[in-house]
Amino acid sequence: MLKGSVRILLVFMVFAVVSVGVYAQTIKLASPLPEGTEWDTSLRRMAGDWNRITEGRVRVRIYPGGIAGGEGDMIRKMRFGQIDAGVFSAFGLKAMVPETFVVTLPGLIHNDAELDYTLDTFVGRFDERFREEGFEILAWSKTGWANLFGNQPLRTPSDLKRSFLAVDNSESEIAAAFKELGFNVVPVSLNEVMVGLQSGQIDCIYTPPVVAAAYQWFALAPHMTDFGIAPVIGGLVITQRMWSRIPEEYHEELRSSMEKLARDFYSESVRLNDAALRVMKDNGLVVIKPTRAETDTWLAAMSDGQNLMVGEGKAVPTELYEDLSSELDRFRNGQ
Repeated sequence: MLKGSVRILLVFMVFAVVSVGVYAQTIKLASPLPEGTEWDTSLRRMAGDWNRITEGRVRVRIYPGGIAGGEGDMIRKMRFGQIDAGVFSAFGLKAMVPETFVVTLPGLIHNDAELDYTLDTFVGRFDERFREEGFEILAWSKTGWANLFGNQPLRTPSDLKRSFLAVDNSESEIAAAFKELGFNVVPVSLNEVMVGLQSGQIDCIYTPPVVAAAYQWFALAPHMTDFGIAPVIGGLVITQRMWSRIPEEYHEELRSSMEKLARDFYSESVRLNDAALRVMKDNGLVVIKPTRAETDTWLAAMSDGQNLMVGEGKAVPTELYEDLSSELDRFRNGQ
């Protein structure tokens, strides 16, 4: 009798293991966000949500602080199945689907309301393109705006033309467009910016306030122009291969969890950017507020730059650019 009971127990145990094995998935998620930050904490809350939503059938293992490599490394590892998901900047999204660059074209989107409208109504058209590349974008995120920081006040594009502007050395299209506009562009990597500022190789950068504060760049470029050149966006992406392994019944709620994470990222970014500005102002930062006329000169210059980054052979197709421009015009006119 005892042997029979043990046999039945063993059968149930094997059945339980097999049942869990059918559905249990461990998602390896790479993140550039430093461990221990509020952003990282939000990501870990999301991992807990996914475990709860799927009743333990989906677990998320986070590799924080860029230990999985840069965004190019992350994308390559996702394609090879070494990691399953990642937190990406606009540059990472552009590497997967070049057309997404339209959302961060300098000067195209003017404020938070227009950015929200774009994220709510326009970016969904990229979903199928991500799938064609083997990915599923689960949520778009926004984390503020990039501003100019210079060692001299930069009130107008004419001021910028007398300066040496640092541009990410992986963004050849932006660099080429800025050069065409008459700006003195110096391609540099992130870890070369401080050395460039110290040596005089560069004397201005464009970046979110929190980054200027974190890397102490503002100490050598203490004049910030209060004009958002481009929104700072990103996305949370998983491979189609892994997404298809998760039972479809969970997809909607998992997406909702990711969208909540994106909102948490934004709230934390606003807080950090505000705090960074306070600290920098206390330590000598001067915020330059352009007049309406000066703002118009920036918008005109950025509009000329957009035209140089759109068209055949460029990341952004003309039709896509015209579609977003028209939708933004309608939104501005209250239509």
